[in-house]
Amino acid sequence: MINNFIAIDFETANKYRSSACSMGLVIVNNGLITREWETLIKPQPFFFSHWSTAIHGITPDKVMDAPMFEEVWSRIDSWFVKCDAIVAHNAPFDMSVLHACLEKAQIASHLPESICTYRLARKKLPFLRNHKLNTVSEYFQIPLNHHDALSDARAAAKLMLRLSEI
Repeated sequence: MINNFIAIDFETANKYRSSACSMGLVIVNNGLITREWETLIKPQPFFFSHWSTAIHGITPDKVMDAPMFEEVWSRIDSWFVKCDAIVAHNAPFDMSVLHACLEKAQIASHLPESICTYRLARKKLPFLRNHKLNTVSEYFQIPLNHHDALSDARAAAKLMLRLSEI
């Protein structure tokens, strides 16, 4: 079991993976949640698709004065050095957003391995009707405000801990 990880979730403004407009992080040390952090991000490119806003409710006016990704990353990059893995529900999406934002900001970074709680849930809970974040969270009675980056990251962290017990 991995005991030291960062659970991450992004919301994006449009179809571009570099358009992160919200990020939630939950740090787990020795199997315990020790820190939660969230921020809005001024997305690049700066435009919002109506379908994105309909999902997460973030609008251009909410992020107009938010930091750019490179400023956000300068605050948190050292956290990733200290963890064994990055955990996300549908990790291929969140990791592609992270990589796209790093690339857009021209930041080189060595990230730890990623673990996908969606894939882990499919393997360990095959009897569920689906393995969406809300479904698996409901199964474990984990509170969730879906498409809020911090809530989604918190749920992914708790899912990782619970799925590791199975």
